[in-house]
Order: sequence, then C-alpha cells, then structure tokens
Amino acid sequence: MMYKKVYLIKSDTDYAMRMLVYLAMNSKEEPVIATVLSKTQKIPIHFAYKILQKLNRSKIVKSFKGPRGGFSLAKGIQQITLLDVMEAVQGPLVIRPCLLDDAACPVRPSCPITTRLRKLQKSIMESMQHLTLAEILRAKRGY
Repeated sequence: MMYKKVYLIKSDTDYAMRMLVYLAMNSKEEPVIATVLSKTQKIPIHFAYKILQKLNRSKIVKSFKGPRGGFSLAKGIQQITLLDVMEAVQGPLVIRPCLLDDAACPVRPSCPITTRLRKLQKSIMESMQHLTLAEILRAKRGY
C-alpha cells in the first residue's frame, strides 16, 4: 500500500531557510536581489518571490527598491527562529485541528490522544523556537 508523504517542514520553509542563510552570509554590505537568491539556492524564481514577500510581511527580511534594491535580514541572526520562519511561510504549526479548537474533537473531553498530542506539539514548537539562524550558520560553518 502506498501512502502519501506529509512533511512537517514543507519545501517553502526549506527554501526560506536557505535564502535566509544566504542573506546572513552575503547581505552585509548591500541587499541581495531575488534572482541571485533564486539561482544560488536553486529555487524557482516565482517561489522565491512569494516566499520573500511572506518573510517581508513577517518582518524577517526587509526589502529595498531601486537600482541598489533587494533583500536583507530585518533582524539579527539570534532573533530569527525556525518556528518564526515556518509560521511566516506555512502558517501555524498544528498537529491536529483539535489542538486549536476543542469543538473540533467529537469525543472531547474523553479523547485519550489529545493530551499526548498537545505535549508533542509543545515539544516540537519549543525545539523549533530554540533553533535560530545563528545556530544553523554555526552548523554550516562546522562549529
């Protein structure tokens, strides 16, 4: 039997993190244009633009218009977390709808699974909240 694979971190979030790593390493003097991000990170240009717009709206990156325009980080690398990026690009992390809304569970409050899923979601969110762009850069550089 074949099952469809469902990924917690979707390709959009992976693309976003790769672009943020590139920006952290290359946008200190001047912003980086979207086409450079797209080519260097091997991301289709239309995805790069959509993701950059979401990151800009979430104040993770800032955009500059004009001949010296492009994108740069809007925050320090210690302040940008995997959870922030994921929520900006994919939306909130929710393992099951019943974790957001008790009314979504037809067997609430006797559901034996909800308590365990809440703990799992909290654990995943805390781990992602503590994984910063700074830590990802340290790992990339081999520290």
